[in-house]
Amino acid sequence: MSLENNSSPEASLAEKEVGLNVGKDESAYQINHVETFQTSYEQAIEGNLYKDGELILQPAPTRDPLDPMNMPLWNKVLGLGCLAFFGALIASAEIILGAALPVFSLEYAGIDPKILKTITDQGGFPDGTNPLMYLQDFNGPPIFDIYLLASIPLLVIGVSNLFLVPLAIAVGRRPVILVAGCISMGGAIWAGFSQSLPSHIGARCLQAIGAASIESLIPFIIQDIIRVHQRNTWISAVFACQGVIIIAIGFSAPYIILDLSWRWLYYITAICASFFLVGIFWFLPETRWGRTRAEINGVPRNDEGVVYQPRTFLYNIMPFHGKTEWNKGLWAFVDVLRTFFYPQILFVTILNAGFIAAGFGAGLVTAPALITKPWSWPFYHIGLCLIAVLIGAIAVGIISGGVADILANFLARRNGRRQPENQLINLILPCILGIIGTILFGLSGGDQSEYPWIMFLISLGFLAFGFLGCNSISTVYVLECYPHLAGPALVNVASFRWIIAFFLTFYVPDWILDLGYLKTFMIYFSIITALSLCIPVVYVYGPYWRKKLPAHSIGVGRSGDTDGDVNF
Repeated sequence: MSLENNSSPEASLAEKEVGLNVGKDESAYQINHVETFQTSYEQAIEGNLYKDGELILQPAPTRDPLDPMNMPLWNKVLGLGCLAFFGALIASAEIILGAALPVFSLEYAGIDPKILKTITDQGGFPDGTNPLMYLQDFNGPPIFDIYLLASIPLLVIGVSNLFLVPLAIAVGRRPVILVAGCISMGGAIWAGFSQSLPSHIGARCLQAIGAASIESLIPFIIQDIIRVHQRNTWISAVFACQGVIIIAIGFSAPYIILDLSWRWLYYITAICASFFLVGIFWFLPETRWGRTRAEINGVPRNDEGVVYQPRTFLYNIMPFHGKTEWNKGLWAFVDVLRTFFYPQILFVTILNAGFIAAGFGAGLVTAPALITKPWSWPFYHIGLCLIAVLIGAIAVGIISGGVADILANFLARRNGRRQPENQLINLILPCILGIIGTILFGLSGGDQSEYPWIMFLISLGFLAFGFLGCNSISTVYVLECYPHLAGPALVNVASFRWIIAFFLTFYVPDWILDLGYLKTFMIYFSIITALSLCIPVVYVYGPYWRKKLPAHSIGVGRSGDTDGDVNF
């Protein structure tokens, strides 16, 4: 916190003579020319990222050591790393449930799941049969009920996000993550000790609360500590790292299930997640920080002569910083409802929901297909199918991260401004590969005698690239479209895409039983294709929509005043 009030009349007068810095990097930052504040503000509000071919840092640098943007690089990497790994461990049970589906079908039919090793050693499920139909013949609960272990938590993630992000705006990111993290670990432990299917479902729903907090707040925190021209790289790197951790657990899941018990999946993830939750406590300080719209757009505040407090270890580990702003949290929730039908946000939300539904739907029916003749994979080897997903995750980190930033910054330099719609160009490849992935998955999964398993694995890699690439790129797009509505915008995307995905995956087991793999995944093909064809429309009309729709929170200041602090 500053020891002086930056909003004093003297500071306000000085702000009118602040020039717009155009430094190539933060170390070279200095005010090298003077323009009026009004001119600088108007230029920044237009979205200019470059001036005279040189980069404008957005948000503008400050000298305050407590500014999250001024955190040391090692602190950012370590804090986000702990957050990403914690989120991956909490979410891993959701992702790897596909491998465990046959296990739970047997478990709740009163049959020792270790019989799967014998079944697969003898050649697997009969050739030409629908694998889910074969699982249903064990006289356990209906396959639909088993799938509730995966589908209901999707709904919980979506609904939880509606409240967690406004809460993070009101009280801070740090306390929300720590409390939700403890709740999720409690859910994992409960799931490990559960003795019935309803109890297991309830435990997974509790665990999903923690997954929700990480899902929604990672992009939020990255916006707090990383500048605009680097966000693709950081967001994609975090999601790619999460993918790698989830895949590593997926590799070992069949061995854990057959050699120990499926319950140890929960025990192990809870133990490892607790380690990274402690890391979050020590290495991820609070990142909530108030900035004016001008500062967000690159206009520096004149803080000459201001004396700042140093950042200390005690400051970093304190659970709360600043006052609790329930009013802003409430208005953020209202803004969520107000902005849901903003065309860009609605487009991104539904597109993400389509990819989530296709990806989760595929993950839940992968194992039964692989252990069906003539593919006949041993159950121990089921985790190896995630090699394709691993390659897709690494490709996302490279192409949708660094390459996407290079392209967006190149176009910004050439055009003199960073147009948010440039991110839609980066979205084309994930959409194309995702569309191809749905077709290949439906074809190969529905007829193992006609198509090789390598085609099945390629489809999984394409779906993973589409899912993760769309997730990271569309998040950056929304942040650039409405940086002053970051909280509500991210709530919309993070909440409603999971709620919509819940309805798109709720009947997957019944669809597979009644329609088969191909017709089921043609549904996802149609959804993703239709939405992908809207990309040119959003690219052309996006700038017009932003001008016509209010880009500020109705809860900031009075009557939509946008010059006050914005700490969404």
